Amino acid sequence: MPKVVDHARRRREIVWALWAVIHERGIDGVTFRAVAAEAGVSIGRIQHYFESKEHLIRCGAEEIVAGAEQSYRDGDSHTDPRAALDTLLTQPVPTTGPSLIGASVWYAYLARAVSDPWIRGFITDASRGTVREAERLLGSAGLSAEHAHAAAMRLVALSNGATQSVLVGAMEADVANHLITREIDRTFDDTDGPIASRTEATERTYDRAHPGR
Repeated sequence: MPKVVDHARRRREIVWALWAVIHERGIDGVTFRAVAAEAGVSIGRIQHYFESKEHLIRCGAEEIVAGAEQSYRDGDSHTDPRAALDTLLTQPVPTTGPSLIGASVWYAYLARAVSDPWIRGFITDASRGTVREAERLLGSAGLSAEHAHAAAMRLVALSNGATQSVLVGAMEADVANHLITREIDRTFDDTDGPIASRTEATERTYDRAHPGR
């Protein structure tokens, strides 16, 4: 009976090896030989699944985002916008050895985005997707579209900064997560208070400036 080959698993194992190489050597250190050695397979197997080094590197970025999205979807907090937003924004913060490696690889891609148009576009799209999801969750809690967008941008920026601080050792992961959660709580607590009041005042001002709209 012929052996059944799990091609999807083989591809994943190669991508995992790619991440290990990026973590140790950076993206500039990626070669088929280095990835093959890390994966314990032949260079020919790498070439069978990836037509070029650039193809492999791009697939590595796509797998990071796909994994993060799957982890978020698998969470049990989606019936509660506040809990879902907390999951969305604390998930990137590295709290374990593997997640620290994952964060370091993502930031290697981020650094390469400065000079690589494809990676820059991909990361931009992924970042905008995070903002859109945060905005959706805030909107479902009662914020106006304008204020949901502004709050989403602020909270995602906070998550990015906290993740970077943990990655370089400037902040402990539990402190970063507490900071993010506290800001989320403040934002939701303001839904029926200052934010809502400012939104209503802005709309009244607009109505006066644009009569008969």
